[in-house]
Amino acid sequence: MLSKFLDRTLFALLLGGFSWAMAQEESPLQFSGFVDSYHALQREYPHDWISSRTRVRGELKGSYDNASFFVSANAIYNKIVESETGFSLNEAYLDYANDWIEVKVGKQIVVWGVADESRVTDLISPLDYTEFIANDYDDIRMAVNAVDLKVLGDFFNGEFIFVPVASFDKLPTDPANPWHVRIPEELNLELETPEARIKNCEYGTRLRFFLEYLDFSLTALHTFNKTPVTYVEMDPEKGPILKGVYEPMTVLGGDVSIPVDAFVIRMEAAEYLDEAVANKDGMGYTHKNTFNGVVGVDWNAPHEWTLMAQYAYKYNGDHLSSASFQISKSLLQSTMEVALSGEYDFSESGFFGRFAVQYALNDQITLYGGYDHVFGDEGFFGMYKHNSEFWAKGKFFF
Repeated sequence: MLSKFLDRTLFALLLGGFSWAMAQEESPLQFSGFVDSYHALQREYPHDWISSRTRVRGELKGSYDNASFFVSANAIYNKIVESETGFSLNEAYLDYANDWIEVKVGKQIVVWGVADESRVTDLISPLDYTEFIANDYDDIRMAVNAVDLKVLGDFFNGEFIFVPVASFDKLPTDPANPWHVRIPEELNLELETPEARIKNCEYGTRLRFFLEYLDFSLTALHTFNKTPVTYVEMDPEKGPILKGVYEPMTVLGGDVSIPVDAFVIRMEAAEYLDEAVANKDGMGYTHKNTFNGVVGVDWNAPHEWTLMAQYAYKYNGDHLSSASFQISKSLLQSTMEVALSGEYDFSESGFFGRFAVQYALNDQITLYGGYDHVFGDEGFFGMYKHNSEFWAKGKFFF
């Protein structure tokens, strides 16, 4: 009920903001967007199409004095995962800002931290794993209904965020989806999502400091694990059930970014207090204090080369770690980019690698193509070891 009330209230506020902006002669509206189409062919036999979708994104902006609004929505046709075909609201919020304060209210994407594709303190916006490899990381972030208040200073920002109803990662459970979560046939998955009530809200604060030779932040957040902790439970009538639970936890952490000539050093660390961790025997879970960290370096090298390397580590009773890299080169007066990237999971010996080329035909049309390779016997990448793919994508901006 609370979730529906928030959506209706948000719609009313946006409708009022839209009508108000339309009535102001000095407040021009800006409409833009894009159309993109992505298709991927499985490398292994039987060489099926494992992704095929087309999306239309529309974005509307309006402003008057210190106030503004932003709405973006998607219309998607997905040939492979038909349940994903339809219309959805992406973001929709009202914003007010002056010299010392900024308030954003509504459905919005929240990004914290400095790590690339590693979630250490960036735990507010959940992720959509429906076709996680077949999507750019920025595209799988999902918006949350929130109030985001920032106090602006000369060398620091203070931020407070309140999420009345927590949101969680979207898992690919549709068997028709080539990227669905593999579950043993004898098990049924049951997710115990917390009630959409104010008692299950999320809130936190972030202090960001901007100094001459470094930027750093301090973070405190009350949130939930966004991906369910799974364990097996024996039901006398149904037999073994794979339970998925979401539990509250407190996050204390921070990040730092240090520019050194053409290099940028990024570090992020956090202690998760009372995080839910599955038992090793798979028959339950316990709450533990866990350490999470990542360190990375970016190099804007000569001749339009860019190199990135990153190492992530987690200790929850076990030592879990992974490393990632990206090498890219701009060509043809920066109209073309060739990139090689990858991630290796030391804990489960799994790997994902991507070779990609993008070429801008003009300011409105960009073409993409490449190959993704996945291997692993166990764990996250192991589920998709037969999904290595050749892919192509086109994007038209309007």
